[in-house]
Amino acid sequence: MKRSRAYVASRRDAIIALLESRGQVSVAELAEKFGVSTLTIRRDLDYLESKQVVSRQYGSAKLLNPLGRPSGSRQIRANKAIAREAARHVEDGDAIFINASSTALGIIRFITAQDVTVITNNGKALLLDERPNVSILLTGGEIRPPKASMTGEVALDYIKRVTATKCFLGVTGISANYGLTSATAPEPAINALMLERSRQHVIVADSSKIGLTSSFQFGSADEVDLLITDTGATDSQLAKLKAFGVGEVLRVDPALMGDSDD
Repeated sequence: MKRSRAYVASRRDAIIALLESRGQVSVAELAEKFGVSTLTIRRDLDYLESKQVVSRQYGSAKLLNPLGRPSGSRQIRANKAIAREAARHVEDGDAIFINASSTALGIIRFITAQDVTVITNNGKALLLDERPNVSILLTGGEIRPPKASMTGEVALDYIKRVTATKCFLGVTGISANYGLTSATAPEPAINALMLERSRQHVIVADSSKIGLTSSFQFGSADEVDLLITDTGATDSQLAKLKAFGVGEVLRVDPALMGDSDD
């Protein structure tokens, strides 16, 4: 039976997570671990290599980027541009939630405001360079590979004790009818509580996620104060979202974001 795109994406994320912990892994070992053929693994690695995430050599692969994110594709440039724009909405003294989204995590490197506190359930925050103007607090909780998201009662209890100025949340999909959705079962509860415990809600989502609906809903369109996306999102898509309650919408141009821009 043909695997769903979500299943394939999940396996590729898991490959990245394994490479993050091991550095280099053979094709044969990956095939055995994930219970698929070496041909399937080679296709996965071909895809990840095309996105500049891994390099291939002699029947194995190694990670190019310690955060597991490519640097050259249009989508990644879009996510970097979205993150940079989102950082402009962080103000001095803000306490902000950031969820397990890689786009949301990318906001931190662009923050120029002073005395900012970030509360996140994204374990990959440990890989970020230190920034003197930003303090990072991890929620704790059960680590969920491959995204290194922290979930469960420990994470929820921590978030319940915080009132944040803003939350910056990535999504798997955002649609007019079904609102904010995630593909991963444990994360919606965290995302929903971050919405509840923050005063302003900012959603960061590249254009490929506009109009999509994933498996688990955690919020409605009318809870979104600001949506930051890229120029691939059409006027009609955004008009429909605004008709269902999305507040302000900003579109950024990925072409203005060079691969080395900080």
